[in-house]
Amino acid sequence: MEIGVTYILSLEPAAAAWRGPQRLILKVAAEQITDVEYRFDLPLRSRSASKLSPIQEVAQSCPTCSQSHSLAFALAVEALLGVSAPLRASRIRLVAAECERAISHLTTLEAIFTLMGVATTAATLAEMRTRLSQGLTQLVGSSAEGVLVVPGGIRRDPSAADGADLRSLLTTLSEQVYRLADRVIDQRLILARTVAVGSLSETAAAQFRLCGPLARASGLQTDVRVDAPYGAYAALAPQMIVQRSGDVYARVVLLFLEALESLKLSDRALDNLPDGAVMVELPQSLPVAQAEATVEAPRGALRYRVEGDTKGELNFWVEPAPQFDRLLARTLLLQAAPDDALLIALSTDPCSACQALRAM
Repeated sequence: MEIGVTYILSLEPAAAAWRGPQRLILKVAAEQITDVEYRFDLPLRSRSASKLSPIQEVAQSCPTCSQSHSLAFALAVEALLGVSAPLRASRIRLVAAECERAISHLTTLEAIFTLMGVATTAATLAEMRTRLSQGLTQLVGSSAEGVLVVPGGIRRDPSAADGADLRSLLTTLSEQVYRLADRVIDQRLILARTVAVGSLSETAAAQFRLCGPLARASGLQTDVRVDAPYGAYAALAPQMIVQRSGDVYARVVLLFLEALESLKLSDRALDNLPDGAVMVELPQSLPVAQAEATVEAPRGALRYRVEGDTKGELNFWVEPAPQFDRLLARTLLLQAAPDDALLIALSTDPCSACQALRAM
């Protein structure tokens, strides 16, 4: 008689954006996962109790996507007010968003290679991520409230020296990311642990309405920056990276290639950065109306809807990209080996901050 075993798997030690008690309960028989239960036990945040200003609250929504949240919110408010950020500000907004995307992807890759026991590669990724984070901090500066992107433009205009330093860093990191990816993606250990593991078909990805890297790794050609360009993306569109196999290997390769593309796109945006203002004057009052904006955050489409009410107050709602949930967990993990469960889950780049936002 075959006896099944139940495991409770916590992802918090490995996933940078996995902030609270989310659990996978796995039932295993004959060295295969036969049933999956996903539990999201993180207390949901209440905006009504917040003492922060809207822009502060938005910037603190997610630890890895603050630039994207600020940008989506700012674009929605600008649509509500009928204004547009100056060209120089739009370029610098793009640089901040793309550096954030590269940092997020490098962080996820670092966690994946750490989990696979490839310590040297993980350490290299951590070092590159740290240097890029420092470069982004230099770009953002010590602006008020720790926020760069605001409705109407940006709080701080980086100096020529800041731009030159960042361009030098971007060039160096682009070469390093390319060489690292070229060296590791065909290693036998990596192939053995990732190929045909945690596969998600293009059809399933479409049915789950996935977007972002998780969707593109399964063959879906979806990217807000390309499909509905906003800000500086209308002139500086990124190359859409797509992989077809939908397994952990495809997700790893895609994260590498997208990080590289973000570095190159940031450098292009800083090249011949136009002169001019970085803020426009905003109307003194809010119209009683609604507007929305969608950006491509590191994990996919991020939508903000804003509303000016009769009291002259600004209300907003956020809709992040679909994240790891019960149905996706079952699709990815059923019949997988227990030893692969954490790797599969981590390769989806799960974010509990985004999960909590969806229920706000």
